[in-house]
Amino acid sequence: MCLLIGMLTVTAPTLVSVADEHPTIQQLDGQWKQGDLDSRGYANAVNDWINRQFAAGVHFHRDTLIQRLATFREFAWSADSLSSSRINYYINLSNNANYGNREGEGIYFLEKAEQEILAAHGEKPLLVAGRKCNMYIDKRNYKNVIATFEQERKYIERFPELLRSKAINLNIAASFINVLNPTVQAYAKLGDAAGVDGTIALAEAIYSELEKQMKGSSNTAFTVNFYMKNLNYHKYFTTEHHQQQSWEALNAMQTALYADTTRPAGLVQQLAPVLETKLIDYFLTYKQNDSAAFYIAKLKASPGVFTDHDFTLNRFEAELLANQGKYQQAFERAADAVQDIDSIQSILVNDIDELLYAHTEAEYNRQALEEAEQEKRRRTTWLIAVSIFTVAAIAVVYLMIRRREKKTQAQIETLNTAANIQIAAMEEIKAQAVRDEQKRLARDLHDGLSATLAAAKFQLELLIADSEPEVAGKLSDIQHQIGHAYTIARGKSHQWYDQATESGESDFKHRIQHLLDSALADRHYTKEVHVDDATLSRLPITVRIDLLRIIQEAITNTIKHTNARHVAVLLYREDPALVLSISDDGKGAKSIKSSTTGIGIQSMKDRAEQYGGFLTVDSNSRGTQITASIPLGELIPAS
Repeated sequence: MCLLIGMLTVTAPTLVSVADEHPTIQQLDGQWKQGDLDSRGYANAVNDWINRQFAAGVHFHRDTLIQRLATFREFAWSADSLSSSRINYYINLSNNANYGNREGEGIYFLEKAEQEILAAHGEKPLLVAGRKCNMYIDKRNYKNVIATFEQERKYIERFPELLRSKAINLNIAASFINVLNPTVQAYAKLGDAAGVDGTIALAEAIYSELEKQMKGSSNTAFTVNFYMKNLNYHKYFTTEHHQQQSWEALNAMQTALYADTTRPAGLVQQLAPVLETKLIDYFLTYKQNDSAAFYIAKLKASPGVFTDHDFTLNRFEAELLANQGKYQQAFERAADAVQDIDSIQSILVNDIDELLYAHTEAEYNRQALEEAEQEKRRRTTWLIAVSIFTVAAIAVVYLMIRRREKKTQAQIETLNTAANIQIAAMEEIKAQAVRDEQKRLARDLHDGLSATLAAAKFQLELLIADSEPEVAGKLSDIQHQIGHAYTIARGKSHQWYDQATESGESDFKHRIQHLLDSALADRHYTKEVHVDDATLSRLPITVRIDLLRIIQEAITNTIKHTNARHVAVLLYREDPALVLSISDDGKGAKSIKSSTTGIGIQSMKDRAEQYGGFLTVDSNSRGTQITASIPLGELIPAS
């Protein structure tokens, strides 16, 4: 996995471990609020804190980390000049999701970071493309890595000229390594020497221009330099199988990582496992088992920084045992590796399996003749058993499909009924009318009684100025009483107005929760509903109803097309738009994509587009996310 290079302008942390002497995030928040930390110091300290957690193998549930970073988010959005902190906020959420193997969530927050970068600099970074490439590398899906690179190739090929003309931000230019490093690795794994050479040549052309402008002491320059050395390792070790040049490439990587002792320990600790895995591969390939065992132990002692950390360790140990002739143990360890990662290719286990049976073949040869007849009988029995099992399996599958169809239909009917009840209640009761009436009373109180009291107070001031001292004193007392009444009336009008607004948010969140609860049983699903404060302020009731209809159709797709167990609905305001996100963790990518031209998806799109917005459907093997974005614009009347 390539360390993410983004628009990080803060200083990387110094890290040994997550120790007691380091301040907690709560302490840092308190120091900033009390003025003990300035803006730059606070931003650096928070990123120091979160990088220490990641480097130590700690990652959080999304909502937990969002809560921990609530004050930092408030700080990051408090001024236009803090765009780098806003970018870091989203990158940290993305990295946290990635460490927890929540890839869809990670991509979502990276897209948010890219939007902030685009708004701040007017240039497109390669964060999402880089994350996708590294995600596909982890899953051994090399063709998708190359496909992602091809989508960005024309843009990346412009980097040398953009750098020469100083027309691109240096940190954005540095993000080329996020894409090209896994691309070289993918070409190497596929044995495409021309692809390897061409990609390395492009990387060197970009780096030669970048190196002239970027300060060599920066952490970004340090990281890019390390991964540039890594490119040659892919070429010599994987593609050309050249031992001496592979070893020289490894030495160059070690020098790049450890020669500069001023580098922050946290950054070195995050990069070290990348080098260690390369060393282990090299020593195992060339049968240097003692060296391989040393680095395997070192990698095992470090926190898990790869998404497939356990698989990688089991794979290495299996290969080491095979090198040592311990084929049974190697086979067992390879089987453990397969259990650690669903997407791993079966070639390793097959190779160890073949070695195991080759090792024991001689022992079985002497029993071959006497077992021949027994084998014939076993085969006959097996064929009969397979036939019976096949018929039974077909019957069971048919019954399960029928049962699932009935259950799905019942869920959808329940969902539709609940949705219709919700919307009918909203249209009939017109809860909005109650809130509007409360706001009207608040305005009348503010504009009527409050204005009258203010006028009376002003008239008394004029009378006091023209009256005798004795009369003026009495008038002054009356003036104070009227002023007190004015304060109460004005405060009560604001209180009623705010309560009307807050109740609208609460009611709508309750309706969404009821919609999910009625269709998705608690014993089968976990559900999240989050509506940001003031998201629906002054929004017409027709828009609220259409939002519920979109949620209804999205949950219908979840029930019909996926095997999801977790569903999340997020509604938040991201000026100038209102954003609705419905996501699940199902594996119905093929079914969802085949339904994107159906009536349901088109209905959702039409509802968003009638307000000038748009709706997107993103579905893959990790889950589905439906996002509707509606510009607020003319939807909200002027105050």
